[in-house]
Parts: sequence; C-alpha cells; structure tokens
Amino acid sequence: MHLMQSPPGPETKVDDCQYLYFCGTGYLGLHGHADLIQASIEATRAYGLGTATSRSGYGNAPPIIEVEELAARFWDSEAAYYFASGYLGNHVVLSVLAKPGSVFLLDENSHYSVVDACRCFDLPTYQFAHLEAEALRELLKDRLRPGQVPIVLSDGVFASSGAIAPVKEYLDVLEDIEGAMLCLDDCHAFGVLGERGCGTFEHHGIPQRGINELPPNQDIAGSPRLFAVGTLSKAFGGYGGIIAGTNTFIESARSSSHYYSGASAPPIPVAAASAMALKLVANTPNLVAGVKQNALRLKQGLNDLGLEIELTPVPIVSLELGDSQNMRRIQHGLAEEGILIDYKSEYAGLGARGALRIAVFATHTEEMIKKLTEAFGRHL
Repeated sequence: MHLMQSPPGPETKVDDCQYLYFCGTGYLGLHGHADLIQASIEATRAYGLGTATSRSGYGNAPPIIEVEELAARFWDSEAAYYFASGYLGNHVVLSVLAKPGSVFLLDENSHYSVVDACRCFDLPTYQFAHLEAEALRELLKDRLRPGQVPIVLSDGVFASSGAIAPVKEYLDVLEDIEGAMLCLDDCHAFGVLGERGCGTFEHHGIPQRGINELPPNQDIAGSPRLFAVGTLSKAFGGYGGIIAGTNTFIESARSSSHYYSGASAPPIPVAAASAMALKLVANTPNLVAGVKQNALRLKQGLNDLGLEIELTPVPIVSLELGDSQNMRRIQHGLAEEGILIDYKSEYAGLGARGALRIAVFATHTEEMIKKLTEAFGRHL
C-alpha cells in the first residue's frame, strides 16, 4: 500500500518522495487548486461538514444546490442531480429506465459500476465484444424478442485503456428498434471530451439537449434515446456523482433509486469544491483544451519511441509490453528516476497480463512530458 502525502497533481509526494506524477484521474489538475480548497474551507465554516440527513428532508445545504444549478448550466440542461458517488450513477439511471421487457446489452469491458448496476435488476443481461457495433447488431438479432426494449450500456471512455465508445456506430445499429436506449458511464469523459468538456456525446457532435430526457423528445421520436452519467471526482477535482437532464427525468432519478431519500447528502466541503470546479472549467476553456493538447503531446512522444498509440484527445495511455514482470520492471525503473506511472494487474477490461497506464493532466508542462517519454525510452 502506498501513501499519498500531497494533493495529486503533476508533482506529487508519495511514500515520502516527490515524483512527477502520471497516475490516477485528476485530468484537469484541480484536486489541489487553491480556489477549490478555499471554497471548501469557507463552506465548512458556514455549514459544517455535512447536513446529517437525507436530501428528502432538511439535507439540502446551499453548496449542494449550487452544484446542481451549475451542472445544469454546464450541460445545457433543465436540472441536475448531485449524489454521493459516481459509482452509483448507473443504478440511478437504470432505476428510471428499466421496466419489464427491458434487456441490458453491455460492452464486455464495461466498468464494474455498470455490471453491478445491472445485477440489481432481474432482467436479461448480455455482453457484446468490446467496441464492436456489428457484434451488438448480431446480439440483438439473436437475443431480442418481440416487445423487448434494448438498453445498451458502455463506458464513454474506458478507464483502463482510454478507448472511446463508437457512439455513432451504436446509434446506427439501434436506429430502427423502437424504444432503444444508449446509456454511457461518462466518468472519464466529463471535463475532458468535447469542446466544453461535456463528455462523449459532445465529442461525437451530439447536442446536450436530447440527453437524459423524460418523456422522450417528440421531435426525435423513433431515434434511440440517449443517457449519460458521470462524476465530479475525476477531471473536475471535486467529488460525487452528477446527472443532468430534463426536470421530469431528474425528478424521476431522485425518486426511483431511493438515494435521495435514503442516503446522506454529499458532504459540504466536497460540494463546495465541486461547485467551484464547475465554475472554473466553464470559465477557463484552456483547461479542457490543455488536457487534450497534453494527451496528444504524450502520445506523439511515445509513438516517436516506436510505439503505436492512437492519437485521440483522451489523457490515458494503456500499454501491454511483454509480461507482467517486464511491465513492473518499467514501472520501477521510472520510479527510480522520480516518475510515477501505474501498472494495473487487474481491472475492468484488462487482459491476464495487466497493463501499464499513464495519465496526463492539463497542468503537466511540456518539459515534464518530455522527461517521461525520454525516461520511458530508456526502459523499453
């Protein structure tokens, strides 16, 4: 077990040593941002650490309401629901969508939270080959019965690999199926993908209006319905799950899953920090642009070493280089040079050997990225 002794950022103290840090999910570099910390301190002094009750009673403190108002504005929606953890988001949404006759179809590499959410419902559940729209098409032909409604679930960005879901291809497959739905776990895309950081749907050119709608938009009747859940814990530097959508959908999300009435409200300090993060990202477009630029810079630098990495704007690089022993050797060699990357032996979507995982932030400098790629080349 390792001990982190500073906020995660481009330079981070771990186990009493200072490192260049290329791990985790702090993609915009906000977890130690002075404005977030100050907002957290001021809110804690004003409102305490938490409301000590659920949100259906007296648990709605001003920072919590502010998060929802800012999130609705950020995602160009009527309303938003802020809850304790992004891990719960898929269950929240499926509590609204799943009905008798629903069928779940999952990308086989979907995050644990997607799989766990589906297990909560006594409904047929199938998996299709990772990122393969044609495999989804064949699965629908083989398994979907008359009167059944497919709910296709996938990560928007896959945490271990950085792969982006082929949304447009999935929509082509679902186009002619009445009532079909596509739901994305967008925790690793919120704050990163799309021009404004709204996530995978924005990355694919799909307007925010039309996502998380209830009832369905009559102007696009017959088209697959789109849903997305995410978190403020990763790129945004705050904490907690977030869903933005129509008033009717958000009210249903609050009432259907019982987290609103049965769970404690999010803590005040992280709510205040999350609200400040939403303001910062909305008003500082170079943050989202910067993480994309650094993602491409890192990937090009690794490609210059002879690796073959797709040049996408996702700030995650996953590498399977030989066996687990070799990858641990590379990780340890970099650590000895003062650079931390991850080696994951087990995670959703990884093979038996595991993989090296590198994450880059908006706050890494060009020099830091160059140090990483040069050191990486020495240990290949």
